[in-house]
Amino acid sequence: MKYKGGFSGKRHAIVIALSAVLAAGCGGGGSSSSPNPLFNGSGGSNISAVQQAYESIALASNGGLHYLSGQLSFSTSSTGVLSLSPSSYFYSDNSSIPASPANGAQTVTLTQTSVASTLSVPSLTPVRYLVNGSVFVRPVPDQAKVSYSGSNVQENYLATDGQTVVETLLGTSYTTVSLSGLLSGAPSELVSDSDFGLLTDSINGQSLYNLQASWQAGSAYVKVVRQVVGNTLGVGDCVAPATTGTNITPCSTTVSTLENFFPYTSTTDGTTYQLAAGQITTVAGVRAWVANTALSTATPEYRVFYQSNGGIYTGALIKDGTPLQVAPSGGGTPTNFYIFLNSAALQSVKSALNF
Repeated sequence: MKYKGGFSGKRHAIVIALSAVLAAGCGGGGSSSSPNPLFNGSGGSNISAVQQAYESIALASNGGLHYLSGQLSFSTSSTGVLSLSPSSYFYSDNSSIPASPANGAQTVTLTQTSVASTLSVPSLTPVRYLVNGSVFVRPVPDQAKVSYSGSNVQENYLATDGQTVVETLLGTSYTTVSLSGLLSGAPSELVSDSDFGLLTDSINGQSLYNLQASWQAGSAYVKVVRQVVGNTLGVGDCVAPATTGTNITPCSTTVSTLENFFPYTSTTDGTTYQLAAGQITTVAGVRAWVANTALSTATPEYRVFYQSNGGIYTGALIKDGTPLQVAPSGGGTPTNFYIFLNSAALQSVKSALNF
């Protein structure tokens, strides 16, 4: 639900879907043909095993899904006392649905809460999208609706008008891993592929959480695989001034056609783009140049320059069917899943923090 490195970096911790694979791991698991036994699903016989697995966690009555986001900056005094930078944060995007989408599309309840009592949730800049030639703002927290599509789960993210769909995600896999024992013995993928890993750092030998703390009964995390439905064009300011609304700053107001815009040097990308390095096509209702080579983002995105209102503007395109990916905190090959905690696991983390 954080956008790290490009428009797709943080696909907000909204809910998801699944491929009925409930894999065992680090203390427990489940069956691929029934909801995770850690939770109580709706039990409806008219929905797929994938959708039953989704409901077994996403329903508000089962505690919902929780996505950790953090940035921690510490200093120590001469006496060894830890001090947090005011820019630090460690919070959770929380999402749940009130009832089964088998009964119709469900509005997602979304909140953001600080996991650390000493920190606040940061102010996040809304992401903007181009839809049918017009710019729309996606709010923070998100507004979203969930429905069932075939055997999978579809999430529609809405603009601030509460009606325009700016992004659609299709969940195709949900893998639940139970947690038990000490937090310090957490599975390596929870450490490397989620911001839980921030807690494993130490400052001058001091741990950021109680190393003797244990996971509460019923704790688990969920690995969710999703893909983008339809070409999705995120847009933003090309140059100063920075804006936050629907009137974004163009790259040029003196050039109105793409053929006359190139070559163009992007300080953001560190690249001088040539006309031949992309293709001119129609995207999101406008005439656009789309780069042939993807940007260096975890989820493949392609630089776009497009014509609108007598000027040239910029954006980043995620193509239809692209799987969402996350870059591990320590670097390396991006993973094709997002990790969410259940409510028991989130409470375990909250109780263990030393800051």
